[in-house]
Amino acid sequence: MAVIREFRPRDRQHRLLKEAKPRAVAAAHRRGSLSTAILDPAALGGLVEHLETERFFDHLHDLLNTVLHINNLVAIVFRNMGSPLILHQKSPQEPNFFRMMYAQGAYLLDPFYLASKDERRAGIHRLKHLAPDRFVESEFYRSYYAKVSMIDEIGLLWPFDEDLTIHLSLGRRLGSERFNAREFAAFSHIAPLLTALLRRQVRGPIQTWLEPVTFDGLAAASAPVIDIAQDWLRGFHATARETEIAALILQGHSNVSIGQALRISGETVKVHRKHLYAKLSISSQTELFLLFIDRIKQFSARARRS
Repeated sequence: MAVIREFRPRDRQHRLLKEAKPRAVAAAHRRGSLSTAILDPAALGGLVEHLETERFFDHLHDLLNTVLHINNLVAIVFRNMGSPLILHQKSPQEPNFFRMMYAQGAYLLDPFYLASKDERRAGIHRLKHLAPDRFVESEFYRSYYAKVSMIDEIGLLWPFDEDLTIHLSLGRRLGSERFNAREFAAFSHIAPLLTALLRRQVRGPIQTWLEPVTFDGLAAASAPVIDIAQDWLRGFHATARETEIAALILQGHSNVSIGQALRISGETVKVHRKHLYAKLSISSQTELFLLFIDRIKQFSARARRS
């Protein structure tokens, strides 16, 4: 006599879960994770094989791109005084734009560069966590980030020594999604490995870059933004407070954020800002930014003549 087994909902749920598990594992395998990809013996072997060669960053880009889908990969060495060393720059936009705009002085306003001068710089950072509150409205953002269509950036900052900081930047452009929490966590997870490889990769270029030590024409311009502003605005009879405000405006701070930093009200910031613009005969942040970049170019030209 046949026994009819009563169907219970939890039996069906168990069966569906059992069937779904292999599919989930397969899907996860297809998507991959950054940590498993970078630690795969074959993938890692290919990267290590090209260590200390010109192909290293190409292989690193290809490896990261298979998992993270990155549009931009930039490797830089920042220094406390002096222009940065551009180790690698790969992005869809015209490379000359990066070298003419960013490398020739605009980097001074980059939140990652500013963070590199902080003692807490080591680690993985998101641009939105480093940038001031009105960064996307700053002229630096409009003149650089917007023109290269960057919508998100995560970066590794790691001290090479007391003066130098390695920066590996991963960027995404319009048409891509922003980096999610899983990707950020996975990238953070393999940071120690990347750091060890990068330190080995950059030793030779850094040695060549620094020896013999030369004044490269931008050393004076690589002082903190506030120092450049003081030198630049002295001729316009700007006050110390107006100079502080100019430096913070250039970095992307709002009136409220400036007020909080300087412990004055936002309305007082507006008054100082109005007086500063009048002394410079300008009426916008765009003009302030262009004057700042022009000042850096003057530093460079003066240094080359000396």
